[in-house]
Amino acid sequence: MQVLYLWDAHGSNDPLMARQAMEGVPGADDDSRQRAMDMAEGAWGQREASDQWVERLAPQWPPRRQPPVDRNILRLGIWEMTNTDTPPKVVIDEAVELAKEFSTENSPAFVNGILDAVLRERRALTGGA
Repeated sequence: MQVLYLWDAHGSNDPLMARQAMEGVPGADDDSRQRAMDMAEGAWGQREASDQWVERLAPQWPPRRQPPVDRNILRLGIWEMTNTDTPPKVVIDEAVELAKEFSTENSPAFVNGILDAVLRERRALTGGA
């Protein structure tokens, strides 16, 4: 999430900036850093589609009006739900915890509501999968 936040703030996915940011993460080994980089790159590459999905679900809070932390938590959560085998409820719980730790008082409920709506739509489109 930190890498996505940096890229969002700078408007580009600079790999050097990402590597420097991840070097400061205590206890992260090379495999963890690589997985984090892969997730950030995936979420960044899908950000326009994720933002459009969020804007459709919450037109009163389009991504440009959201706190940057929320915007990037949602991008990461949507990417993870649509591109990995991580159970969707785990993705939502992790996203809510990130919002509790790093964002505003209202952010956990907002993040939970959006990602739950994404999950419901995805299940409807895939026949419950």
